[in-house]
Amino acid sequence: MNKKQPPAIGKNIANYRKQKGMSMDELAKRSGVSKSMLSQIEQEKTNPTVVTVWKIANALNIPVEYLLKARSVSQIEVVRRDDAPVFYSEDHSCLIRVNSPVHTIDTLELYDLTFKPRGKLHSEPHFPNAEEFLTVITGKFRVTAGESSAILNEGDTGRYKADREHIIENLTDQEAKAYLVVWFPQ
Repeated sequence: MNKKQPPAIGKNIANYRKQKGMSMDELAKRSGVSKSMLSQIEQEKTNPTVVTVWKIANALNIPVEYLLKARSVSQIEVVRRDDAPVFYSEDHSCLIRVNSPVHTIDTLELYDLTFKPRGKLHSEPHFPNAEEFLTVITGKFRVTAGESSAILNEGDTGRYKADREHIIENLTDQEAKAYLVVWFPQ
């Protein structure tokens, strides 16, 4: 957090309220904070108490710390390649690099996948309604989700339900790469 400037709590509240499609009236009703007080806070004309921030965060259904975050000047969050956690599939035929910032894991996960020749990534079902989007960077893959299966070539993207057992297979005798987005709808 910037030590010279406090976080723009009011702007953060306004941004999250708008993202959730919530009017100021609705947020006032849900939080128990008056509309006039919300207006003053959003315009950065007054500093809310900790209890008020807590009430607003609960009404927005977000952690309090989201409202306390200072915005960086560039507002671009970067996960450096060397800082991204890396792990392997059970059989070590797929290297998995996690590209998602930690605070997004409840809704969105991003993975850079590198498969050995004929490598496979087998996954158990994720949360209900979870979906995956697999984009092939190099190679050719078979994606199987439950009873459905599809072949994806270089440049193709496949979307499938991930709340069932699913498998991604490299169909080539070469190393192959893909990018995976896992989405957990709220």
